[in-house]
Amino acid sequence: MNKDQFLTILRKELKSMPIKEQNELLEDYETHFAFGVQAGKTEEEISLELGNPLELAQEAREEYLRNPPSKIKKSESATRTVFAIIGLFFLNFVFAVVPLALSIWVTWLSLSLSAAIMVIAPVLVLFNFTITSQFIPGQLFAALAISGLGLLLCAACIYLGKMLLSITKSYYHWNVRVIKGGK
Repeated sequence: MNKDQFLTILRKELKSMPIKEQNELLEDYETHFAFGVQAGKTEEEISLELGNPLELAQEAREEYLRNPPSKIKKSESATRTVFAIIGLFFLNFVFAVVPLALSIWVTWLSLSLSAAIMVIAPVLVLFNFTITSQFIPGQLFAALAISGLGLLLCAACIYLGKMLLSITKSYYHWNVRVIKGGK
């Protein structure tokens, strides 16, 4: 029996199954034929190796009735989700992604606070003047220069904060997609 005859009989016998499952099985058998031909076998030899298409169709129908795809997919999905969570745990905590991210966020927070303190440096000089009654022009000039640097650092911290937030959200959404089964 050649490939076309084999697949025609198989297709006819699988009519009681859903189209999707029929097509998957037929594609599998077509693949067997393709590999067999590449290995130098004839279509008749391949169909003999595969067996009787009537028996193969009967086995496929019985297997389908025992394990419908919805049951298989739910158990595979649950197993995949558990392994995804375990893998993400190791990636996030054991391989230090979360601790690294936290240290980056804490560094950003300390830079932001430093910038805010630098901006109010002239106010601190004036406060010092009211307490000690000593006015030192060099102190005020240095405080104004530090305040200018603080404004630049504030602008950089705002930009850096937006970038870190975007990266953190992207990483969080990637984790969720992995758990849900996306890529």
